[in-house]
Amino acid sequence: MKKIVILLVMSALLLSVTAQVQVYPLNNLPEKGLKYTGAVTYALPTTTLKVTVSVSKVQDVRGYFADYAESLLGLTNIIHQNRTHYVLNSVEIEPLTTADLSNVYRAFTSNAVIAEAMNAATIAPKTSYPDGYLTTYQTHTASLPEFFKNYADISYTQQQETFVDTKIIDGVVTQVPANHTKTVSKSFENKAREAADAIMKSRKDQYNLVAGEQETPYTGEALNIMLTELKNWENNYMSLFTGVSIADTDQYVFYFTPNNKLDQMTAFYFDANKGLNPTNGAAADAYMLTFNARYPKMYQVVEWYYPQSGFMTRNTQPVRVSLSHDKIVHDFGMVNMYQAGSMFVAQPSTKEPIDLNKFGIVF
Repeated sequence: MKKIVILLVMSALLLSVTAQVQVYPLNNLPEKGLKYTGAVTYALPTTTLKVTVSVSKVQDVRGYFADYAESLLGLTNIIHQNRTHYVLNSVEIEPLTTADLSNVYRAFTSNAVIAEAMNAATIAPKTSYPDGYLTTYQTHTASLPEFFKNYADISYTQQQETFVDTKIIDGVVTQVPANHTKTVSKSFENKAREAADAIMKSRKDQYNLVAGEQETPYTGEALNIMLTELKNWENNYMSLFTGVSIADTDQYVFYFTPNNKLDQMTAFYFDANKGLNPTNGAAADAYMLTFNARYPKMYQVVEWYYPQSGFMTRNTQPVRVSLSHDKIVHDFGMVNMYQAGSMFVAQPSTKEPIDLNKFGIVF
């Protein structure tokens, strides 16, 4: 009998607490007749995805001696023509808890303890983002290598010519060896051959250093410095045949807040010839965010009646998020999202400190 009495008293106390909390949608407040000592406006939490996309603008520049790359060096994997294209480097997502502005409530109470918590609640900064809100950061810029950009070969060379000159010395006809220097214009092919010879010489010198052909016993540090310089020399001349690629990299940051049904949504459009467009593009260029809830929600219409004698709130459920382009190109794994959870009424307790952040984002 005592147990029954205790349970009845506890139930009465709980009812007295919950009855003193009345929650209405902000767009459906009572006009009058409401008596309260504390009130607070809050939005239900929702999950916004911060999407960060890294894209590089790549410029392929043909080498000066590309036409002789195969005949002189046996190279076939070279840049044959100048072109610009774009590369999608990476896509990352970060879940953010933000305010669901479509679910804003006003809570009233005449309970002194709850009223004190409501009146002391700190207004949170704005934590909602319009879909597609875009910021761009340049993370890397590149320019042509100095050697490639400033390369200039001397167009002329001097040649020594040796011949026999006939002279009369002391009345005697004598043939005397003679020579003279003349300036000759170098052909483009000869310039390419000289560049190829520089590559071969660098490789030979590298081999001799590693094989220990030199008489001087270099230290390991000195040997590494020389090998590095020779390799750089080889690469500089090699670029005259293979060409060079330079890339400017940008990061695009924008936000998406999926609806409660977690429908598949377009994240951005990307084309290798045009780059990234966050808002519109051809259907073939669309990259989609795909959501698969681990515990699929039954989308039944639940009619809530107000006022509720407790705080309206909702929980999270895990959702597998992936990026698709005809097929899945990246799996981000499981993300806890409020949109996948269900709304419910949370009863406040006056025996413990009331944290309104557990129910929503205070305005």
